[in-house]
Amino acid sequence: MDAWSSQQLSTLYGREIFRSREADETHALVTHELKTHRSTWGRGNVDAVFCRAELSALSLCILRYGCDVDIEPDTLGNFVLVQMPLRGHAEVHTGGQTVQIHPGQGAVVSAHKPVRLRWHADCEQLMLKIDLARLQDVARRTFAARPAGGAGAAAEIGEIDFELPLRLDDAAGTQWCRMVAGLASLLPADGHEPYDPRWLAHYEDNLMLYLLCHRPNSVRRQHDALRLGSEAASMRQLRLAEEFMRSRLDAPLSLEDVAEAAGVSRRALGLLFRRYRDLSPMEVLRNMRLDAAHAQLARHDGASVTEVAFSCGFSHLSRFAACYRERFGRLPRETSREPARH
Repeated sequence: MDAWSSQQLSTLYGREIFRSREADETHALVTHELKTHRSTWGRGNVDAVFCRAELSALSLCILRYGCDVDIEPDTLGNFVLVQMPLRGHAEVHTGGQTVQIHPGQGAVVSAHKPVRLRWHADCEQLMLKIDLARLQDVARRTFAARPAGGAGAAAEIGEIDFELPLRLDDAAGTQWCRMVAGLASLLPADGHEPYDPRWLAHYEDNLMLYLLCHRPNSVRRQHDALRLGSEAASMRQLRLAEEFMRSRLDAPLSLEDVAEAAGVSRRALGLLFRRYRDLSPMEVLRNMRLDAAHAQLARHDGASVTEVAFSCGFSHLSRFAACYRERFGRLPRETSREPARH
C-alpha cells in the first residue's frame, strides 16, 4: 500500500538533517536527534539518512539505516513515537509483545514502556514524534471524567498505552495516513510563507485526537469503563428517586426531599431526569400521581373525585382536573362515570 506519495513527502525529504555511512557516527547523530539508546549493528552496509520537520508538538521524521540494527532506548520518556514503515520491515518488542511492522502496519510506541527495536536493512520509516505533555492535555480535555454532577476538576491523565499493532490498511488507518500526509503537505517549502502557527497547532491537536479516538488505548478504555460505571450509578439514583416518589404519592414532596432520597444534589437530580426521562423530577411526580388517580377512578371503588385527588397528592381540584384532562383527554368525573370494564 502506497499510503504516502513521493510528492506528499518531498518537502520532508528536503529537510535532511544528516546522512552517514558510519555506524558510530549514525549512532551519535540519532542519539542527538531522537533519544539516547544502545545500538547493535548487523549485516549490510550503513547508509543512514535522517530528515525531520518540527512543529509545536509534533515532529515528522524519515529515518533509514541501510543495514540491520538493534536499537534499545529503554523508555522514550517525554514523547510517543508513531512508526510507519514506508518500505521494508522491522520488529517492535515492548510490553511483553513483539509485532512485525511494514507498509500497512505500524506501531505506536508508548513513552513509559521499555522498548527494543530491530530494523532490517530494507527498512525506511516515516515517524511521528508526539510530545507526551501535549498528548496528555488533548486526552484530558477530551476524555477526563468529572465527579458526579459535573462539578470539580477533571481527573488527571496518566500514562497512555496504545495497543499494538497500528493498522494502517483498515478504514481508520487509511484516514490516519491521509491526515499524516496532510500534515506533511503543510510543511512550507523554501521561499514560501509558513501557515499560521495557531491553525497548525489546531491541526496537530486534531491529529492527536484522532489517534486517541480511533486507535485502542488505555485512556479511551478507562473513559469507557468510567462512563459505564457512571451510567449504572445514574440509573441506580434514578430508581431510588422514582421509588421514593411512588411510595409517597399522597405526601407533599419537595425537590430537596427527592434529591436527598436519591443521594444527589438538586441540580444533579434535575440533570438525571432530563437525561433519562426528558422531564423534570416534579413533572415525573405529577404524572405518577395522575396515573395513580386514573387507575383508582377506573376501579369504581366508591371513592369520590375529591377523595381520589387528595389521596394522590393533589390539593387543588381545579388544577388536578386540568392536568388530568391534559394527560388522559377527559375529566376525572368522566372516568369515574364510565362503566366498569370486566
